[in-house]
Amino acid sequence: MLKSIIFSIIKLFPPEVSHLLVLKALKYNPLPKRKVKKDKLLETNLLGYKLSHPVGLAAGFDKNGEALNGILKLQFSFIEIGTVTPLAQNGNAKPRVFRFSEERGIINKLGFPNCGVVKLVNKLINIRKSHPLGSEPIIGVNIGCNKKSKDPFEDFIFCLKKVYKVADYITVNISSPNTPGLRNMQEKENLIKLLKKINKTRIILEKKFQRFLPIVIKISPDIDFTLLKDLINASIKYKLNGVIATNTTINKNVFSNTLKNIPNGGISGRPLLKKSNKVLKKVKKYSKNSLQIIGLGGVEDGITAIEKLKLGASAIQIYTGLIFKGPILIENILYELSLYKKSNKKLHGK
Repeated sequence: MLKSIIFSIIKLFPPEVSHLLVLKALKYNPLPKRKVKKDKLLETNLLGYKLSHPVGLAAGFDKNGEALNGILKLQFSFIEIGTVTPLAQNGNAKPRVFRFSEERGIINKLGFPNCGVVKLVNKLINIRKSHPLGSEPIIGVNIGCNKKSKDPFEDFIFCLKKVYKVADYITVNISSPNTPGLRNMQEKENLIKLLKKINKTRIILEKKFQRFLPIVIKISPDIDFTLLKDLINASIKYKLNGVIATNTTINKNVFSNTLKNIPNGGISGRPLLKKSNKVLKKVKKYSKNSLQIIGLGGVEDGITAIEKLKLGASAIQIYTGLIFKGPILIENILYELSLYKKSNKKLHGK
């Protein structure tokens, strides 16, 4: 209850200031973890890990892993930090985050502001002293390339090498709309070049560290379906383990017609739900169960979470819904998922 009150007060500030205050609150972690009764019906196998439920935190919330001490106590079964790049960068000019409360949507044009992969790794090394690899919630690292990179392909490989020993999984982010040219990585020729390099590097690292590390790819909701089919086929060929569907959209038509002067940037939250779900459905069709799917985009309650699971997601991530509803959202989703699983079990006589 107190957590939700604090989040509600913080929400009165401008979006990026609010976010910074939330991270500070979680970093210094003044509140104890609330125990939630586990439901065996919600147990999920994700990327080789047995998790108590399928609800995770999306990348972007904690780009530098600075608030992990608090986030680890928020009942998530998996947490994704980043996006992190080889070198620290400031991101795009402010203002760059815009909140649309009536639509329950956010537009961001952040551009991967982060402290660089080395600092993130050092934070994770420290976290691992009390939260070992494989412990729930598992911690994934979302990797990207610098805005002014001379070789974006090598940026991904550099980050992969750095985080391999401290991450529970890695997400390859080639779908943010806020780094110029990044979405071109989804095109067949570029994608194959990138995934070849990642697969080759992963084989070397697996031998070096004597551990297998799952790798997933995060895709755009604006991707052409022909390109999507190529992307899925390449992801299977080069041994990726999953797909996060989806990142934010740049299509302003997802908002209602009443909104005027909408800024450019990636749109997340409720307006993204339908568009994201269309792509999720196609990923399920094209992958033919060869890749696990993490559903992201517009999850704001149990109904929207269940919708993604029905479409083929093994798990879901939240971010914007958390901004509008606070940490109580996690418990509410788990409660509604539990009711759904129990009713479904009775329905099928299991």
